[in-house]
Amino acid sequence: MAHKVFVSYHHANDQAQADHLRTTYGKDNTIIDRSLDEEIDSDDDDYILSIIRTSHLKDSTVTIVLIGSETSGRKWVDWEIYSSLRPYGTRSRNGLLGIYLPTAGDTPARLQDNIDSGYAVTMNWKDISTKLDSKIEEAFKNRDKDELVRNSRARRKRNS
Repeated sequence: MAHKVFVSYHHANDQAQADHLRTTYGKDNTIIDRSLDEEIDSDDDDYILSIIRTSHLKDSTVTIVLIGSETSGRKWVDWEIYSSLRPYGTRSRNGLLGIYLPTAGDTPARLQDNIDSGYAVTMNWKDISTKLDSKIEEAFKNRDKDELVRNSRARRKRNS
């Protein structure tokens, strides 16, 4: 079964890998790129979170986080992970899959919380040709494990 997959990443550093993932493995538009590349013009956090969930994550069921050299310091990556972990309206939360790029630095803290709890799934970029489908499926199945979700950390206020 194909799942709609949202990709979160650092645009300036990891766009090439996001494009490769989408064009090589995004059969029938299953890997979508609606990640935030710029600030949403609002001071209302609830409004921003609703826009992320309804316009960017909307029909996805799994979120992939590409972990590069500066991903852990990106505000919007953190907010996309936060929004992925929150049920919204009639939609359930997304499964989480972290993919360590060859340039990987620190793992985003919210993602690490969910790796540590067993909710998020991880893999290395070098293994995408052999493991991507099974890891997406594993992340999708973890959506029912509410007790493993860790999403109480304060959201990032800015990039570092």
